[in-house]
Amino acid sequence: MIRLFSFLAALVLGAAAATAAPLDNRDGFWSEWSDATFSRAAAEKKFVILSLQSWWCPWCHVMNRDTWASADVRAALKDHFIPVHVDQDSRPDISQRYERWGWPATIIFGPDGTEIVKLRGFYSPKFLIPILQETIKDPSPVDYGTPGGPERERTLATALGDAQRAEILAFIDKAYDNANGGWGKSKLVDGPTLAWFLDRAKAGDKEAEVRIRRSLTGMIAMIDAEVGGISQVSLKPDWSAPAREFPMFAQQAALGAYARAWVLFADPAYRAAADRLFGFLKNTLAGPDGGFYASMGLAEGQPGVDKRQYARETGQAIQGIAAYYDATGNKDAVALAVAAADWALRARSLPGGGFRHAERDPGGPYLADNIEMAAALLALHRSTGERKWLAAAAATGDFIARTFVDPRTGGFLASAAPDARHLPKPIKQREDNVAAMRFFTLLAAYTGQARDREIAEAGMGYLASPPVIEAFAFLPDVLLAEEELRNEPVHVTVVGPRDDARSAALYAAALRYPLAYKRAEWWDKREGLLPNHDVDYPDFPEGPAAFACTRNYCSLPVTDPAAIPAQLDRLQRALAR
Repeated sequence: MIRLFSFLAALVLGAAAATAAPLDNRDGFWSEWSDATFSRAAAEKKFVILSLQSWWCPWCHVMNRDTWASADVRAALKDHFIPVHVDQDSRPDISQRYERWGWPATIIFGPDGTEIVKLRGFYSPKFLIPILQETIKDPSPVDYGTPGGPERERTLATALGDAQRAEILAFIDKAYDNANGGWGKSKLVDGPTLAWFLDRAKAGDKEAEVRIRRSLTGMIAMIDAEVGGISQVSLKPDWSAPAREFPMFAQQAALGAYARAWVLFADPAYRAAADRLFGFLKNTLAGPDGGFYASMGLAEGQPGVDKRQYARETGQAIQGIAAYYDATGNKDAVALAVAAADWALRARSLPGGGFRHAERDPGGPYLADNIEMAAALLALHRSTGERKWLAAAAATGDFIARTFVDPRTGGFLASAAPDARHLPKPIKQREDNVAAMRFFTLLAAYTGQARDREIAEAGMGYLASPPVIEAFAFLPDVLLAEEELRNEPVHVTVVGPRDDARSAALYAAALRYPLAYKRAEWWDKREGLLPNHDVDYPDFPEGPAAFACTRNYCSLPVTDPAAIPAQLDRLQRALAR
């Protein structure tokens, strides 16, 4: 059976990245993902065949049309299989378990829930039917190997090993496309990669600057001329074949990158790109009640806007819009971000804290929703200077610590209470572990809480362990998390009344400074001490002033907004020595 699948895998016609296609199930062909379905499979001695799909995934639509609707395929399934359809955006716990298999992903389970076969991408009837027939004859599981090594016990860490870091850096360097810019042959909109190279460029790395500018300039071709959103991938290395798939995470990544790049490089093309992306979020993906829609697809099937509203995607939108506001000062942007946060707190908050994914979460709550909303609330605190958002971010952090931290390894579990008992042990998804660790690192700077710092260090211990380092090679996100944990964030505090225009101008200049790892605070003394009042700011009788600080040193008071970048640059150089 292993040899058969090795042969068939070479004949798969295609794969796509994405979320689930709108599906007509009026004929009752598809069953739901549930323990009841697996109980039925056991009782009837049938296999369960899962189609994990995505709204904006073109090959999902093609497979629904050409394969799952095929009379021959349905005849092959009829007596031995129970077909199950899952929209991967609606079930992060299932999606993250099988994300390595792309969308559509097709998984065949035994009656007892054993994974037998995992198929990546589109399969036509010609190639799917022999697999179904072979599974019936020989249901032994295919051995796909185990990526990475065994999990290790919890350890506090602040850094990768030198050899680990060197290997990751070498792989990233090798992946760079010298002919076209970007990394790899298919051009993905990857937030951590963009952020890592923007950080390097800000620190004075000229080669990094050349690479990120060339990549961002090429990536503009992926912004759709019709709708203004950015495709998540170009299928050709020269950026000329953007798939018309517009998931929220790609909008967040690109909007934040172009906003920072505009401030850093003063290139009007980057400002124009950021403006278009913000317009897409505001005019196309923003719901009327404050939340954001999940995605948009305009490729095969043209499903349009996926109007389901998830806490995860709303949190991603808030983060992207907050970065845009920090760079541009656009008041419409901050109003949109605040409305979205209010919606999430109103419509997606859980009674015991944290956030649910949708109206109901059969396998939740999920880490993805909580970490994206926690990061969004912390970003909103920074953008507005309002303490209520920091309190909400810290409360969500408390929920994450109680609910998702694995005490044995220090990593973060993808789901708190998976509803399918037949599944293997709970998983830890790398990207969300990186996001969680980065959130707790920055939260610790804002709250001064040792517990937040310890959670981040334990998270770094997991990221530096075999399940991550040995299972993946392209890891700019892990480098980014390590860099932030090892260093202080840029720290600037504006001391002055919130209703004083001079204070507001100073704070806007602090926000505009183009580093994402930034602790910006606004101290209006009428509100009491700052939550982490670790600096004794002097009185400045001439009015509002800004102070750039480290743990051991603060600048002289700055009263001219235009002087803040130079003061922060001077501080960064001092920290680097």
